[in-house]
Amino acid sequence: MERKLLFEIKNRTNLALILLISISVFFIIKSLANIIFANQADEGYYLYYAKSISDNGITHFPDLFKFYLGDKANWVYPSPLRIGFITISSLFAKIFGNSFISLSLLSLFSFVVFLIVNFHFIKKYFSEKIALLSVALLAFSPINMAMARRALMDSTANLFICLAVWLFLDSLKEDRLLKKILFVLAYSAAILIRENSALLSIFFLAYILIRSSIIRENKARIADILTTTFIPFIIVGIAYIVAAGGVSQVANTARIILNSPKTNLYAINFGSGPWFRYLIDFMLLSPWVLILFIGFIFYYIMKDKGQEEVNYLLFFFLSSIIIFSFFTKNIRYLIFLDMPLRLSAILMLNELTKRIFKDRFFVALFIIVLLVSLSDYRSFDYLFVKNGIYDPVSCWLLQASRIIPWK
Repeated sequence: MERKLLFEIKNRTNLALILLISISVFFIIKSLANIIFANQADEGYYLYYAKSISDNGITHFPDLFKFYLGDKANWVYPSPLRIGFITISSLFAKIFGNSFISLSLLSLFSFVVFLIVNFHFIKKYFSEKIALLSVALLAFSPINMAMARRALMDSTANLFICLAVWLFLDSLKEDRLLKKILFVLAYSAAILIRENSALLSIFFLAYILIRSSIIRENKARIADILTTTFIPFIIVGIAYIVAAGGVSQVANTARIILNSPKTNLYAINFGSGPWFRYLIDFMLLSPWVLILFIGFIFYYIMKDKGQEEVNYLLFFFLSSIIIFSFFTKNIRYLIFLDMPLRLSAILMLNELTKRIFKDRFFVALFIIVLLVSLSDYRSFDYLFVKNGIYDPVSCWLLQASRIIPWK
């Protein structure tokens, strides 16, 4: 009888998960009816790269590097160092045709897998209820829904970064070779999809050292340090050299990328500013979620005893804000922080509803999450569908929100 009850609960949870994802996917697909793809911007370059590899095979990668390096006009756009994304997108182009819609389908597919991955790990480290409600917020996240419809790499990068973050926690808590291999593969893929993902090694290494200094029995292991700082970079380096057809083309491309923030006028005009720009952008996109997240931080600091998984995710959020504040600031580059942001919001709501509503707290919690999700969907629809925002930098978000003068 007990086993049958658990099976029925599990089935209901899975059905609820499928329903949540299906509704979100429906609204995203519906929004594609009036989307205008940016042929002369990043999306156009990603389509060119995908079409080139789809038509000519992976042996054409050196030619992409020659094309990129051969014209200075290309240097402000995505480079072919993103060989992971280009390879995956070329497969979608092969299956669905060489079009922007094919790349949009890849973004949508990555978004769906991202939701399933987060459900799995949040359920593992927290609870099934927290996992389902967190996915509800993630499924209607304005930035995630927006990137799931574009022919960009952000949705795919978000998937692999979040997968790497969860697998790294797994590898620390379960000292098994398989866990470390899975993390190395996911993190290497994340870097090959977007090269600035390599900066997350600072977070991984810092967490290992802090964890070992606070909890003496969790000493920093050489294997953990190697898997975060050495092995993924060796894999990525080899992949770069093979794809580019030599060290010089990789070095020249890397030099252009490193100098880009100083020479790219768009990045200078629209990507500069203080570190808290990211928080302002999250507030413009999802005000209630950010308020709940900030409230959770204060609540958690005052708690007598913390939870390692929460410590890990909060440190991930705060350290990422610090690390990426030294570079061009665009909320797309920190889309992966939506996961700890929304999980923390659910944990805060869970505590609040328990204290206020007591016996009927779950009904209240469900209704509040539904209302926040509805508010977030309206934000997505207003900013990205009706106002047609392509790149969600602060300027366009503030203009669409009528906070700065509208032209």
